[in-house]
Amino acid sequence: MFEDLDFEILNNPEYKEDSVREDIIIPILKRLGYSSTGVNTIRRGISLTHPFVNIGSTQRRINIVPDYILETENGFQWILDAKSPTENITKSGNVEQAYSYAINPEVRCQIYSLCNGRKLTVFHISGTEPLLDIDVENIAENWDEVEEILSPLHLEKPYLKFFFPDLGIHLLKVGSNLDTPYYFIPTMVQSIQKISDNLYTLFSVAFFGQEFAVSFDFTSEQFPEFIDAVPEELREKISLRLSTAPFNIMFRTEEELFPIIIEAKRTEKIYNNGNEEYIPLEVVKFGNFT
Repeated sequence: MFEDLDFEILNNPEYKEDSVREDIIIPILKRLGYSSTGVNTIRRGISLTHPFVNIGSTQRRINIVPDYILETENGFQWILDAKSPTENITKSGNVEQAYSYAINPEVRCQIYSLCNGRKLTVFHISGTEPLLDIDVENIAENWDEVEEILSPLHLEKPYLKFFFPDLGIHLLKVGSNLDTPYYFIPTMVQSIQKISDNLYTLFSVAFFGQEFAVSFDFTSEQFPEFIDAVPEELREKISLRLSTAPFNIMFRTEEELFPIIIEAKRTEKIYNNGNEEYIPLEVVKFGNFT
């Protein structure tokens, strides 16, 4: 990824932030699937307006400029700020600065990251500890973790950890009728996301001769039925988590997954996030498996 970069150069006092950008950050972003053009875009040097501040007796606007804003089809996803190898990027004013970029009204993203050439740290706006804190020199050994948090595909469809083909696309290609009901008895819930006030999406993996990724769309009117189908001990937790930002829950381990019965039909909605196409299924009815 770094074309045999000798990391000893980070100890050279002349190796500054601009070198970190060119030698280290750009290769990471390209490996993740971002580029200067296309759907998954590296946005550089965007000037953001800071809220008014008082300087003496006069209010003035101050413009702030994050190094990189990473954008997908669905808008800004995360910011990345470059620092020199001598800068602290774990607990410092640098982290606070990156946070201020992420929550800026012109950006509003959940993830912010910093890189000083030695380390790559990644934070979520709702937490204080890093989601990721790895040595850049060993990034290849930890690439799955980096990709799972920062790649366009995982940001768009976080449940697709293993990149299974999409069931909706499969049903379209085999000539499935839109009125044909499909019964998932049960399916294991991997994540739930509130997309808008009236739309939720549930993600899972289903077996139809082989394993497929599948997304189930349902409305706010169906939400009470969904909650009734969830194991009783999880109902309050799920309702609470989906009522506050970032409006999603991921169940990462086998112990966290839970079964649910779903009756659904294929829709005509075809989405393209720049990595792949997918078609969500529309929930007709939920049922409790226990």
